Amino acid sequence: MCTSLSKNKLLIAGCTCLAIGFISALSGIMTSVWAVKEYSDNQGFLKSVTFGLWHFRRCGGFRINGECNKGELQQTDIQYFGAEGWFRLTQAVECLGLICMVIALLILLLYFFVSSCKQRKALYAIILFTFLSVLFIVIGIAVFGGKMEQMGYSVGWSMGLAIAGVVLAFLAGIMEVLELR
Repeated sequence: MCTSLSKNKLLIAGCTCLAIGFISALSGIMTSVWAVKEYSDNQGFLKSVTFGLWHFRRCGGFRINGECNKGELQQTDIQYFGAEGWFRLTQAVECLGLICMVIALLILLLYFFVSSCKQRKALYAIILFTFLSVLFIVIGIAVFGGKMEQMGYSVGWSMGLAIAGVVLAFLAGIMEVLELR
């Protein structure tokens, strides 16, 4: 077992990158700061609105003790900023990306620990699901980022976490491809 694992150093590094990338992408997708908009009202109070894929947060008043409302995004919130089609697309492809990443991780773990799964076909499946996860998440990030920028929002740190997760998954995919040689 140990000799088998020592032969697959690239695959172990790829598995580590993929696992960290999954945690980063999941954290980014589940938090509520994908898009940020700060503005002043007529009385000079700073207000901010942040949206994620599933949650929102609206704050107003003084920065020190500003009142904030937060909660789950409802259908009316999504319709309010005219985002029904592309917003649902973003949610769907981000979820598909996470599912593909989980499948790649599961097959990778089976490849390491189940001797009957140590076939080249399993490695091809790992590579396929890794790059599919990257593709889906990048599509979601591109659609969401483009639409929110048109509406005057800026990118938040949650999207940054999702981007970091995609970069790590892409690096894992490269390491998996290098393992084929």
